[in-house]
Amino acid sequence: MWTRAAHRRSPSHALQPPRLPLSLPFLVSVLFPSLRLGSLLLLVATPALAARPLTMEQSVALALERSPRLIAQKAEVASAQALLSGASLLAQTNPELQAAVGPRFRGAESTLIDVNVGISQQLELFGQRGARKDAATASVAASRARMAALQVDLAAEVREAFGKALAVEQELLLAQDALALAEEGRQAAEERLKAGAASRIEVNTARVELGRAQKERARAEQQRTQTLAELRLLLGVEADEELSPQGALPTEAAAPPALAELLRQATAQRADLKAATAEVEAAEAEVRLARKEALPRPSLGISYGREEGNDIIQGTLGIDLPLFNRNQAGKGLSSARERAARETLAATQRFVRSEVELAFHRYRTAQAGAAVFGGDVLAALQENLKLVTEAYRAGKVDFLQLLIIRREALTARLGYIEALEELNTAEAQLKKVVGAIQ
Repeated sequence: MWTRAAHRRSPSHALQPPRLPLSLPFLVSVLFPSLRLGSLLLLVATPALAARPLTMEQSVALALERSPRLIAQKAEVASAQALLSGASLLAQTNPELQAAVGPRFRGAESTLIDVNVGISQQLELFGQRGARKDAATASVAASRARMAALQVDLAAEVREAFGKALAVEQELLLAQDALALAEEGRQAAEERLKAGAASRIEVNTARVELGRAQKERARAEQQRTQTLAELRLLLGVEADEELSPQGALPTEAAAPPALAELLRQATAQRADLKAATAEVEAAEAEVRLARKEALPRPSLGISYGREEGNDIIQGTLGIDLPLFNRNQAGKGLSSARERAARETLAATQRFVRSEVELAFHRYRTAQAGAAVFGGDVLAALQENLKLVTEAYRAGKVDFLQLLIIRREALTARLGYIEALEELNTAEAQLKKVVGAIQ
């Protein structure tokens, strides 16, 4: 790897007068002798908190735990579970209590009070409860599968963002190296100008190159700040918390399984496929429920009455007659949802196959792109960079050749960083399309 060029110390540095070993507590104690040591320590600024070191897998785990993107889906899972609890009840309606009391008149004779009390319970005898429970169970499975799919997407996005954070760290180091080389080139041009071996144009060009390197370094620092801010959003951490990504971008990657094997894994593991399948099952159960809702639901009960001093106990049976409302709306809505669920499942299956193929080819292309910089390519570029700088100082090459070779070397290093970042992104996408979090 490239090493950063050391900045030369200014010759005037040795002429600086020695500094007294004064510290902030010492100065305050001299100026304010009445202050105690504890008060002095409070005046000393506390150091900034250390950045939190995070590996890629730790970042994924933290995002799955704290990311705000999962809040709505967690609520959906809880809601579906609550609906399942309601659908599992043995009776969907509460018992109905009826009571009647009133006088009985017999002309001029004294009146008697008649009392009637009854209780009844509506029953589902034609499989309504089973169909309702099946629909709710499938809805719970679908919501959980959607949660799993969202977690897989989030994990892939965190891996991409983490890889980008590692890449911008390398780009910042590259920008610092470029700045050091530009400073070295400026100094060499000025030395050659003093020796009469260079023109003012070379010196001015070297200064322009130094300004460009300073701008690139500032851009790299701004890119690093933005990338870490985006990573904080994904992880759900505080905006002022410093992060320190640990690790390195993968320089080598294993060959992926065959395309047919990846398709098999995706079919077995993809949570969005499981969610679409569960939606079809839920729609089928709702169709059955809508048909059964059109059937009568009898009510059984018992009543007690007191008439003319006599106790009367009776069993009661009630039944609704579906003459007008045969749940036409429910049947139509459930049938439409079933058709939509089946079409969505077929579309998801086609999408999964296309996504796996694209991710597979992207991964292989990224592997080939990273392999281009393997072997002795970077080492040769570094050697050329060192040799051309020495050759320029010796007057064997002009400044234009120095700039061309130097920029080629730096561009190649940047290309290598971008190739490794693309390989990391392609690997994250490959895990995503087969439905793997780890």
